[in-house]
Amino acid sequence: MQMKCQNVTRHRRRHEEVSTATAAQRSLPTFIAAAAASTTTVATTITTICCCIWLLLVHAPAPTQTRRLQRCELAGQLYILDVPKSELSLWLCIAHYESRYNTHVVGNRNADGSGDYGLFQISSRYWCQPDNGTKYYAFNECNVKCSALLLDDITEAVDCARTIQRRQGWSAWSVYSVYCNRTLNEVDDCFESVSEEVHVDSEIEK
Repeated sequence: MQMKCQNVTRHRRRHEEVSTATAAQRSLPTFIAAAAASTTTVATTITTICCCIWLLLVHAPAPTQTRRLQRCELAGQLYILDVPKSELSLWLCIAHYESRYNTHVVGNRNADGSGDYGLFQISSRYWCQPDNGTKYYAFNECNVKCSALLLDDITEAVDCARTIQRRQGWSAWSVYSVYCNRTLNEVDDCFESVSEEVHVDSEIEK
């Protein structure tokens, strides 16, 4: 009787061991499948992140060249761009109070949602086209993108500002009546060194 009990016990142990091994074998494919699915998910996530980064880099706006001009430096550039010398003091005054001679300034949003750009704070409502295609863009009378008014090369900004002045006068800038509609400092000091150099060159040629 004791021998039979021992045999039964051994048989049960073997059966349990076989069952455990079988269960382990059955669970192994499930584990492998789960691991594979997890790996696929991670790979997909990494791929998605890489694609997003690539899109951001591709569609990121090009860096804008900007700087703060000095008074006489701006006077010289305006003169080179055919601004009459008699108007230079006014343009310098407007640029000073509108942007402090900074080419890259974008003002706070106006009540109608438009923005003001560059040296002369030119409005996107009437005069330039915003890059983002905002609904507040309406006319683009200067036929120029607003971003072009922020460049280190101030040609577009000056051309547009002069267009505004011809059509609306100096009062198109609110700072004019407050700060610039008065006797202003002349800009002769900005051209003295140039005049002296020309005079010296003339003497040498003689």
